[in-house]
Amino acid sequence: MSTKIDIISGFLGSGKTTLIKKLLNEKLSSEKVVIIENEFGEIGIDGGILKNTGIQIREINAGCICCTLLGNFDAALKDVLKKYQPDRVIIEPSGVGKLSDITEACRKVIAQSDSEINIQSVIVDPIKYKMYIKNFSEFFSNQIECAKTVILSRTQKVEAEKLSEVVKDIKARNPSAKIMTTPWEELSAETIITAAEQEGAVPLIEQETPHKHGAHCGDHEHDHGDHCEGHEHDHHEEGHVHDHHGEGHVHDHHCEGHHHADDVFENWGVETPRTFSEKEIRDMLKMLSDSEKYGTVLRAKGIVPMDEKDWTQFDFVPEEFELRPIAPDYTGRLCVIGVGLNRPALAELFGV
Repeated sequence: MSTKIDIISGFLGSGKTTLIKKLLNEKLSSEKVVIIENEFGEIGIDGGILKNTGIQIREINAGCICCTLLGNFDAALKDVLKKYQPDRVIIEPSGVGKLSDITEACRKVIAQSDSEINIQSVIVDPIKYKMYIKNFSEFFSNQIECAKTVILSRTQKVEAEKLSEVVKDIKARNPSAKIMTTPWEELSAETIITAAEQEGAVPLIEQETPHKHGAHCGDHEHDHGDHCEGHEHDHHEEGHVHDHHGEGHVHDHHCEGHHHADDVFENWGVETPRTFSEKEIRDMLKMLSDSEKYGTVLRAKGIVPMDEKDWTQFDFVPEEFELRPIAPDYTGRLCVIGVGLNRPALAELFGV
């Protein structure tokens, strides 16, 4: 039986790791699974979160698949297929990567191995949808356009009218995609996997819609009517991305040809033994939302020891964050991803 390759993509902070844990815990524990992560940044965070599931993990850091890590990714995928002969490989691409690039890289390996692309999905946070589609459409829209299944996260926190608007826009960008809108808490992992696999069984080559600005999605192209007319900040519930370059907006990179993630986004990461109090972490994360001095922070995450000997994992996206307890790791780790980051200011903020 050939190995199933599941690609679970999604922009920064969309919920990829949370969904993968749900699938592992509820459905895939009886299968031989390998997870390949492509984290953007030198400090790997998610691997430490997922290691507690007992699943074998191969982390790839410092870059993106479509450029500096293309060769490394090919080698990693070939290695796990040969070494572990798994039932399933789950690939969690970088949140700032392009789904078209990871799909193409997988197809090159598949041609030389007994494996097949099974699930090809993107997780989308509808709360942040409008902001990300305006400011980072080259990367955000590419993930939507090239997915066979779009899985919406946190839909229980979105008004019905706003959710309908998001679904309508997604359908315009990818008419053939299956869109999951039911809150994850109400769905079993089996339901999610079955729905995604059914869509995944449709060969991409059967979809022959041309894409007018040439972003390839595996074996086909799309035309979703994307406009290259610039954009404005979204000042509604989704928040907005601040301008730190005096030009009135963050560049819409979709209109400037193909870009790699590391041409647009940057990361700051550090390992530290420093202990924190819960109040300190909350105050620091509020500062990331309220202050422009740190750059445009799109994602921050960390695993850190607390003064009370416990450990905490934090996750930050613009204007919201979450803290939860986690098992101790070998040392504390912090990672911030964004545009125009002020590294000295971030180091000062976290006291490292």
